[in-house]
Amino acid sequence: MTALMTDADKYLMDVHGYLVIKQALTPAEVDAANAAIDAHADEISIRPRDLANDSDTLGGSTGRGDLSGMLNWDKPHCDPFRDMMVHTRLTPYLEELLGPGFRLEGLGIITMDEGAEGFWFHEGGEPFDRSRGYLYRNGRMFAGMTNIAVQLSDVGADDGGFACLPGSHRANFPCPDDIRLFEAAQDRFVQIPAQAGDALLFVECLMHGTLPWRATHQRRSVIMRYNNGVTSEGVMGTWNPPAWVEDLTEAQRAVITQPHYRGEDKGSALYRPK
Repeated sequence: MTALMTDADKYLMDVHGYLVIKQALTPAEVDAANAAIDAHADEISIRPRDLANDSDTLGGSTGRGDLSGMLNWDKPHCDPFRDMMVHTRLTPYLEELLGPGFRLEGLGIITMDEGAEGFWFHEGGEPFDRSRGYLYRNGRMFAGMTNIAVQLSDVGADDGGFACLPGSHRANFPCPDDIRLFEAAQDRFVQIPAQAGDALLFVECLMHGTLPWRATHQRRSVIMRYNNGVTSEGVMGTWNPPAWVEDLTEAQRAVITQPHYRGEDKGSALYRPK
């Protein structure tokens, strides 16, 4: 496993609420993921232009594409995504923000073709959400839901796609609607360029959304949502493991368990007295 976050990473994450992890995937891993999506392209669901929230600045001529179920696909098409959810280039960041025993909340793929509408800017540090908030205590960052968006196609500086208001995860005031709809303070937002294989790490409480897609090539982004081991937003009643759980590695199985307290984590350096 690679080293934990550097001091520079921690500073930028704390100040901005996001980081770009360069070359998180190798070219071969990107190619394998794209080939799997190509094989299931007929399953992409185009949304009915329901994300711009009637914003004049975020509207588009078509909706965003959504694709799910990758972990259930037959081999070899499931493998790139099963590997991605516990990728050694990514897990140290998750352990720093969520602690040992973090869980995968969900995994999906977003596609955008030229003219696809944007997504109004949602979340933010206020009001505080116990499952999605961000705190700094005793020299450590503590995050609720934390996301990783792995880019499978290049994103240029003017292409559109993911954007955010840096530092909004620490906001103390509610955000006015005209800012959320990208109709005011547009110069304060950042649309983040990236290359295929780069990963964008961000806390869910960072106010984020999507700008309309202007590029002629298709945007492809794998969105993985995580939380700490004892918090979940999607489990109710009896939890049953998927039928394919025995096909997973030990590390992969560990992130799709039901929420529970892991007592063995108290033996880690995070909890030992100094």
